[in-house]
Amino acid sequence: MNSDLKAIAILAYQSLIAEVQLAPKPGLVDPESNGAHDDMDYPLFLKSIAALKAYLLAYIEAGYQSTSDQQLFLTLRQIGQDAEKQMLLATSQINTHKGANFSYALILGAIGRASQTLTLSELVNLNFKPVFEIVRDMTKGLVSRDFSQIASKVQLSYGEQLYVEYGFTGIRGEAEAGYPSLEYVALPTLQKYRMLPEDDRHLILMLTLMTEVQDMNLVHRGGIDGWQMVQKAATVILQETDNMLLVKRKLRQLDTELIEAHISPGGTADLLSLGIFFERLIQYSMRIKKA
Repeated sequence: MNSDLKAIAILAYQSLIAEVQLAPKPGLVDPESNGAHDDMDYPLFLKSIAALKAYLLAYIEAGYQSTSDQQLFLTLRQIGQDAEKQMLLATSQINTHKGANFSYALILGAIGRASQTLTLSELVNLNFKPVFEIVRDMTKGLVSRDFSQIASKVQLSYGEQLYVEYGFTGIRGEAEAGYPSLEYVALPTLQKYRMLPEDDRHLILMLTLMTEVQDMNLVHRGGIDGWQMVQKAATVILQETDNMLLVKRKLRQLDTELIEAHISPGGTADLLSLGIFFERLIQYSMRIKKA
């Protein structure tokens, strides 16, 4: 097996930890606050991430051993279902990382598959385009397939309801498009603010994603109005990034507002952790070059 793959799985694990450790995150779980979640807290998230740890490597290995994008997608879904069961077992059936597990499976599987022919350094130089292309190939038709039985269903999930009412495709649509929020929002944002301290950089990334992401968690809990309120609030706070103390103060104020409204930007959190993951891949690749 490619020697980098185990290190990449560790970086994926560390990025999930880094996301939950980052504070203040409005409406989200962090060491300062449970956000808008009555049933979740920081220790529970650490348990959830620990339950997923072994599967992060399994996703990469599946990609590295795969023979086609379609075969890989089916394998990842199977492993992902096992991972979700273990996560729910660890959290007493509380859904902490279902969305993150789905996205990490696709991204890590695609990295493993790309690693059959390209080094990590080459992937970094290509801005991970081969990874996003593999994800697009794997998930082609995912939205139409997953939502094909809606007309005959008696009871719809909230994701299905939002698709019917607003045409929202959420993380399925993001995946089928090859994660444009990562390629065209997260990676350029992290590059732009690379000279800032890590936490400040990641808070700016979180705010930027809040303004861009079609966050199904927000729409589910707060409707279109709640989602747009968070987008506007994040846009206003982003105007203060030359004063990060003020940004953090405003983030804590927004946390209070989102707790009162009982809404949480969970879709943003998943993409934030993946943005941190890609940043760490780049940093790791640079360390290897210098070694």
